[in-house]
Amino acid sequence: MVYECRRAARTTVDVAAHLLPAAPSGTRSAIVSRIIETSRIGARTVSEHPLRVGQWLDVRLNDVVVAHDTAYMPHRLWKMRHIKARVVREITADRIAGEQTLRFTYGLEYAQGLLHLLRYWLHLHTPLIASALFVLGTVNVYFLKRVNVVFFWYHPLLNIYSLGISFYILSRFFLAFFYKPPADCNLLVPVSVIIACKNEEASIRKTIECVYASDYPAHLLEVIVINDGSTDGTLREMQKAALRHPDLAIIDFAENRGKRHGMAAGARRASGEILIYIDSDSFVEEHTLYKLVQGFADPDIGAVCGHANVSNARQNTLTRMQQVRYFVAFRVMKAAESLFSAVTCCSGCLAAYRRSYVMPILDTWLHQSFLGVAATFGDDRSLTNFMLRSHRVIYDCEAICATLVPSRYGVFFRQQLRWKKSWVRETWIASRFMWKRHPLAAYFFYSGALFPVVAPIIVLNATVLPVFLGYSISYLYIYGAFLMAVLYSLVYLGYHRDRLWIYGVAFCFFYMLVLVWQTYYAMVTPHRNHWGTR
Repeated sequence: MVYECRRAARTTVDVAAHLLPAAPSGTRSAIVSRIIETSRIGARTVSEHPLRVGQWLDVRLNDVVVAHDTAYMPHRLWKMRHIKARVVREITADRIAGEQTLRFTYGLEYAQGLLHLLRYWLHLHTPLIASALFVLGTVNVYFLKRVNVVFFWYHPLLNIYSLGISFYILSRFFLAFFYKPPADCNLLVPVSVIIACKNEEASIRKTIECVYASDYPAHLLEVIVINDGSTDGTLREMQKAALRHPDLAIIDFAENRGKRHGMAAGARRASGEILIYIDSDSFVEEHTLYKLVQGFADPDIGAVCGHANVSNARQNTLTRMQQVRYFVAFRVMKAAESLFSAVTCCSGCLAAYRRSYVMPILDTWLHQSFLGVAATFGDDRSLTNFMLRSHRVIYDCEAICATLVPSRYGVFFRQQLRWKKSWVRETWIASRFMWKRHPLAAYFFYSGALFPVVAPIIVLNATVLPVFLGYSISYLYIYGAFLMAVLYSLVYLGYHRDRLWIYGVAFCFFYMLVLVWQTYYAMVTPHRNHWGTR
C-alpha cells in the first residue's frame, strides 16, 4: 500500500489539520499538524510531535480546502472534513528554518472501505482485547500450576522452579499495574547532561541536537560531551555541534580510557545539581529532561531511571525482539522495582543522579575492582548499586528516549555477555545489603538472582537431555514457557498496539534456548574485562 501511495496522483497543499490518536473517547488530545501533500489514498503530514509507524489517527481539517485540490483527496476528507488514517512510514525529523522545535514528517494511508475500518476498530480496542487475553492466560497458568502441585514428586526440582518463576513473573505484572510515574512538581534546577562515547560518528550529532531541542530552560541546561579516544569522525561531529551550540563543552581523551572515566570526567566538569547521563546512540524526547528531574523533588531520591524504546525496532527480526524486550524490562520490571524505590539498574540509555550524592563516592566507583581486577564494564549498574546503599532509586516511564540496539547477532551476543558479567558482579555486591530494603523488594531481588542460575539446568533437563537419553521431553514445561511468553507479549500489545508483539514470544524462546547458556560462562569469566560490543 505504501508503494501505491507513492505512485498515486497527488498534489502539494498546505492545509492545517488536527491528528487525534486512536483512543477511547475523551482521552485523546489533538496534535497540531499540516498536510503538505495528498492523494486519494494517502498523504504526507508535518507534525509537532512524534508518532509511531502503525499508529491510527483521526485526521480533521481546519482550513477550507481549495476546490481543485479535492480531486486528490478522498470524498470523506474534503466533504466531511475528517477521515481515519494510519501512519505507514517516518520520512524526516528535523527543524524548519528559524524554529527551535523539531518537526516530524510522516506518510499516512487513508482508511477507506470495510477492511480498513475493521483494522481501525481493532487498533482502538486492542488494549481491552489484550487485557482480556491476559486474564484468560493467567487463569490458564493457575490451572497449569495445579498440575505442578498434584504431580510435584515426579519432578520436584522442575515443579519448584515452575511454581516459583510463574509467581515471580505474574507478581511483577501485578505490581507494575499499580506503578505511577513521579508527580509533576514543576521542579526546575540546574542540570548537566553528560554524553560519553567512542566511535559514534553516525549518531552523536543527533543525540546532542535532541538534548538542545528539549523544552528544559536553556539557562539551567549544561551539555558536556566526552570523546573517549575515538578513531572515526566522532570528535569532528562534536565540533560541528559546538558551532551551532557555543555553550557545548567538549572533553577530548587522546586515548581510550573507558566509559566510566568519561562519565567521571563529565561529573567533575559539571555544575548542575542533577547529572543526566545519556548514551551516544540514544535520542531524548522534547519533555524528557523535565520529566526526569521531577523525581528529585524528594531529597532522598538518589537516582531516576528513564524509559528507553528501540529507535531501529523495525530493522530486522533481532531488533524487533529487542523492542518488546526493552518495553517489558522497563515498563514492567523496573516499574515493579520502583514501587519500593529499589530499581537495581539505571540504564545507560537514560539515567539521572543527584550530583551531591555522586561526588563523595566518585573515586571509589571509578577505581572499583572485582576479584582483584579493575571493573571496566557494568558502569551504570555499579553506580546504581552505590546509590542503593543509602538512597532511593526510582523509574519514570514518562522520561523517554529512543536508543539504537544491535542489529547483528555477533554484536548482540557480545553485548549480552557483557551485561551478564556485570549482572553477576553487581548482584553479588548488592546481595550484601538488599536484605535491608523492603521485604518484598528483597524477596524479588534474591529470587531474580536465583532463577537465572537455575534456569539452564531446568532447560537442560526438560528439553535437551531427553533427546539424548531417550525419555520424553517435558511438553508441559514447553507449554508453560509458551504461555508465559504470550503473557509477556500481551503487555506490550496492550500499550503499543502494533504487530511487533509476536516477536516477544519469539524472544522468550530465543532466550530460553540460546541466551540462557551465557549465564554460566559469565559466572566463570568475570575477570575478563573488555568492552566486548564491537
